[in-house]
Amino acid sequence: MKKIFLLTISLIFIFSTGYCIDIVDKSYREQFATESLNEDFYRHQMRTASFYDRQTSSVNGLVESFRGTSHYFYDLFTSSFIIGSKGVLDAQAFVYDSSIASISYILSGQYKKAEKLFMLFKKEFYASKGDYYGLCNAYRTDMQRTRWGLKPGIDGNRVHLGPNMWIAIAILQYTAITGKTDYIPFLISMAKWAREIRHYEFSNSEKGAPSMGYGWQPPDWSTVYSTENVIDYYAVLRMLKYIYKNSNKNVVSYFERANYGLKDINEEMTNIERWLTKLILDKNKGTFNMGYNSHGVDRTDALDTISWTIPAVTPKRLEELGIDPFDMMQFAEDNYLVTDKIGDMEIKGYDFTNQQGRRKNYRMVWFEGTGFHVTALQTMAQYALKQGRRELAKRYKKQAIEILSNIEKVSNKLNLIDKSLPYTSKKPSDKQIYTTFANEWEIPRGKNGSWVSSSSSTGWYLIATSAFNPLDFDVKNVHYKLFNN
Repeated sequence: MKKIFLLTISLIFIFSTGYCIDIVDKSYREQFATESLNEDFYRHQMRTASFYDRQTSSVNGLVESFRGTSHYFYDLFTSSFIIGSKGVLDAQAFVYDSSIASISYILSGQYKKAEKLFMLFKKEFYASKGDYYGLCNAYRTDMQRTRWGLKPGIDGNRVHLGPNMWIAIAILQYTAITGKTDYIPFLISMAKWAREIRHYEFSNSEKGAPSMGYGWQPPDWSTVYSTENVIDYYAVLRMLKYIYKNSNKNVVSYFERANYGLKDINEEMTNIERWLTKLILDKNKGTFNMGYNSHGVDRTDALDTISWTIPAVTPKRLEELGIDPFDMMQFAEDNYLVTDKIGDMEIKGYDFTNQQGRRKNYRMVWFEGTGFHVTALQTMAQYALKQGRRELAKRYKKQAIEILSNIEKVSNKLNLIDKSLPYTSKKPSDKQIYTTFANEWEIPRGKNGSWVSSSSSTGWYLIATSAFNPLDFDVKNVHYKLFNN
């Protein structure tokens, strides 16, 4: 009797806290994962939510992006390592990572925790930043919010399009899943804000996509254009349009009050498609370049120009624009799929770029990117099946299973807190540098050479295992209360 009582209490606790939930149709989800991953799925949800709980700052409620980083940082002026008083990245919340935490909370049924983050960012979005408003790229988690707003973090001297749009993406999914429309005015504000950012202008005066945004230090971000950032915005526009046309609640009044509607959305989507097809598409490669800046088109190859474009723009729309999504996927396999070793264990996954993009003699598995490329594989498996290309659909599904199995092996072998994942398969020492591309972003270094838990990698592992596409409304396989599906 005592055992039955304890079991009942445990089940009540689990369900009351929002665990053991299927946002995505279970039979659809399970086809993309191994038996062990499917058996562990609900525990995986609980562990991921627990990890973000641990990462949530008791000072201001933001979610920290990394855990256990080195005290050493590399000083460009002296070309040497300098030791600080704490982990260089331990008290930093990158806005994009917070969006992934929010989506993970939603997938775990913990809506209130996602709401808390949305309320924080909504307040901060409208806080004045001199001549600008919007969200900075990162914030400190060890300082209270003042009347002027949150304290910008290590990458906080800029307000970029992409991170802002990822908060909108998380809120769009929350809105559709819960059926609550409270945040629609905020979503419209964010879309209007993005519309006001400087846009690329063609020689015939036609508009292209918006730039990366603003900043307080060089370069001039209003002249830098990022394919990744633009795709994020496109996803927001596409989902806003779907809500406008398909909501089972009266949402049109929100748009009317904001003087923003389908005409505005369609115009911006057309601008983006024009920019992608006329300027950024590399017809020889059959995929998109990284962006555009004062030197011209940035021809660096980057995984996310494929792995986010396919789920966001959709394979169908890409083909309508004359772009073959199957060729894009093959380019990813040929250029980004790599093997690396963690100890004596060989693992397979996807890198940020190819050898030409990094121009160094090492490759790595990027666990965040590997997670979101699984989303692309899942998207293409569905599309190939619709097109009658059954063998190709099987291949994509098999690849998704294999890649998720590799991530599972890493999670189990490293056994970091809550089975969280590191950022990449490289574990630099306190004074060792690995970079994502040729000169950009250093891979986080761990304290005393230890592994560093990454919020983005850990969240994308759950998203991929859930077979959830955050960049679109998969009305066939996701339970959306806002739509009659």
